[in-house]
Amino acid sequence: MKKLNQNTLMKGLFTLVIFFAAPVLANAQEAEPSFFERATEQDLLILFVLGLALVVSLLVLMVALYTLTVLRVIVNKEKAKAGEALEAEPGFWASFNKTVTDAVPIEKEKTILLDHDYDGIRELDNHLPPWWKWLFYFTIGWGAVYLVVYHVIGTMPLQEEEYQMELAAAQAAVEARQVASTESIDESTVEFSDDAGHLANGQKLYDRNCAVCHQNDGGGLVGPNFTDQYWIHGGSMPDLFRVIKYGVPEKGMIAWQSQLSPTDMRDVASYILTFQGTTPANGKEPQGDLYEPEAAPLEDSGEEASEEETSEEVQTND
Repeated sequence: MKKLNQNTLMKGLFTLVIFFAAPVLANAQEAEPSFFERATEQDLLILFVLGLALVVSLLVLMVALYTLTVLRVIVNKEKAKAGEALEAEPGFWASFNKTVTDAVPIEKEKTILLDHDYDGIRELDNHLPPWWKWLFYFTIGWGAVYLVVYHVIGTMPLQEEEYQMELAAAQAAVEARQVASTESIDESTVEFSDDAGHLANGQKLYDRNCAVCHQNDGGGLVGPNFTDQYWIHGGSMPDLFRVIKYGVPEKGMIAWQSQLSPTDMRDVASYILTFQGTTPANGKEPQGDLYEPEAAPLEDSGEEASEEETSEEVQTND
């Protein structure tokens, strides 16, 4: 009996230590202040009440086990005096399981048989099945752990925090895709951008790196004039991107691919094209060849055919 009480006490204390130490240790592994450094008075009060409730529960359980043990000893002594066979002493788990479930073994079901008779069917005055009670106890323990971990110590995030974390992760994924898509820009895929942010970035880069040779208004100085339609290396968006990227070493223009990102080179090329048709203060004479953008093909070739047929009909009528 003394051994049983000592084992019960040690297991109860071990459970108490694990119950409170595990969340604290898990929280201590994070690069955040410990629970006791950021806990409020309300948090400490809740933790104290939970600990007190757990201690009381363990004491009640130990008292119940001790009482059952004493009663069993008394019953066995009475049976020994009467010459009856003694029951085998149950182990700790058997006693604990019987206490928390209060289940009646099948061989003793006659003792809980009710007097009611429903067409030959008798009813047992039995409690809920042990598996149901164990599941119920598990939910109670899980609720206590959930309360401490999520609301008291804060080791795990709540639903709102998880939602914000998911939004942040999704935003990071979107930005990563955008970076990957923009970094894939080259002279074969680049396109003119009229986005205000892109043009503003292109103007800033142009004023800092290009204006010294091409003037702030694009009129040209050492470099050619950007306001006319004459270009030395082509006036299309891919042509401008290629010149900015690889430079023109024989003319003294460096390659900017090591200093500017593909998006920056796209923004500069787009900004340079906005000089077309403007009037610079001191524009340099045209250089290179006349560049005329290719006209877009007709979307409906049938319109041209119908116009020709109409003109032929008019001539026939005449």
